[in-house]
Amino acid sequence: MTFKEIYNRIIPYWGDKVDFSDALISKTDNTIDTPGTTPTGDNYFHSTLLSRQWDAIEETVGHDDTYGNLMVWTLYQVFHKHASQLFGQNIHSFNPKDIDKKEIEEQYFKNLAEDTWEDELSKYQRVIE
Repeated sequence: MTFKEIYNRIIPYWGDKVDFSDALISKTDNTIDTPGTTPTGDNYFHSTLLSRQWDAIEETVGHDDTYGNLMVWTLYQVFHKHASQLFGQNIHSFNPKDIDKKEIEEQYFKNLAEDTWEDELSKYQRVIE
């Protein structure tokens, strides 16, 4: 399975716009740190719109599609990071297809290197184009 195949299959679910216009940067008492998505320092970015979009796509793709499910998570991680940076520049949306595929593939490969993904990693090819 190649990155290109997985990416091309999953990216259309994100549509042409990731909207995070409802975002807040704050840490509440019940904030849960999520490795790979929570910024350092006490700068915590959250968008309900972005989270709901991720949840809906995750539900649609399902957990049986392991490569696809991991791509959904990876895209959320990368998009969350970009949304946080853009929100700081007073930008409230972006086209998910505008995010560099190399950056996404690097995060995907990093995620595949985690425990429990050995089988998928052994069959994965880092083909971007």
